[in-house]
Amino acid sequence: MPDESRPPASRLQRSLAFFSLILIGLSVIAIVILLIVGGAGMKIPTTQLQYFVQFFPLVALPLGALGIIALFVVGAIEHRRHNPRQSK
Repeated sequence: MPDESRPPASRLQRSLAFFSLILIGLSVIAIVILLIVGGAGMKIPTTQLQYFVQFFPLVALPLGALGIIALFVVGAIEHRRHNPRQSK
């Protein structure tokens, strides 16, 4: 019977997951704000806020995607470290 105990997630894995979740979540909120404001025909009151809401998803979504890719890579490395291949 194989051992099903998994080692706990490392601090790096938790940090990458949290970082990616926050970036993607804030990007989705900014996109929803843009859709609601644009659909209602309103304008965002200040120029700085308008630039932030418009350009934040352009930077944060790719960074969130890279964070998720890095999370998978770190997970694969940790998995290999805890389960080395058995030589025959």
